[in-house]
Amino acid sequence: MEVIAPSEARILWITRTDDPPGLRLEGELDATRHADVSEALSSLVAEGSEVRLDLAGLSFIDLGALSMLTSFVESRGGGFRLILDNLSSEVGHLIETVGWERLPGLAQGRKGTS
Repeated sequence: MEVIAPSEARILWITRTDDPPGLRLEGELDATRHADVSEALSSLVAEGSEVRLDLAGLSFIDLGALSMLTSFVESRGGGFRLILDNLSSEVGHLIETVGWERLPGLAQGRKGTS
């Protein structure tokens, strides 16, 4: 799935990954793209209790996106979690600032496997 802004400028690319099941996000994840990511995640949930997000190419994420991801996990009930692989230093710093404990169901995953 490729999301293109009205100006035809590419803002966010969402690519499904199969091994492991998940999504690769590249670009910027801001409020205008939350619904797109949620929809893409919904298509994967039936496949397991864990979905991996490869964020190596994500240059920006807003606080609302972290909240959206946490809400998505909570809506799926206990046992489901999102594993965040390949966090850039900027995205990792934001999450560290917010605190992993405030983001139930999100877990730091692998580094450098993209």
